[in-house]
Amino acid sequence: MMPKPLLLLAALTLCCCIATLHASPRNGWCSCIRMVPRVIPRGAIKKIEVMPISGRCRRTEIIVTRRDGYRVCVDPKAKWINDMLTMIVYLHINII
Repeated sequence: MMPKPLLLLAALTLCCCIATLHASPRNGWCSCIRMVPRVIPRGAIKKIEVMPISGRCRRTEIIVTRRDGYRVCVDPKAKWINDMLTMIVYLHINII
């Protein structure tokens, strides 16, 4: 039979492992596999989602949903998207 302190340590280790598994996302991948290089006109954009670096993905992702429902990943370093996000924030432009 195992000593009580060792049994308690094993139980706590098991609890920590289970909690870690539940905290991590199911697929564990970034949403964007590839990014489009082209500029998307403001009138064609329905929604912009900015996902910061997280445990799920180690890079910032910007997903643009177009009015036709098509979702496009945009390079967060692209000048045009940064200019557009700045304009939206400072001028409070409602894209929808």
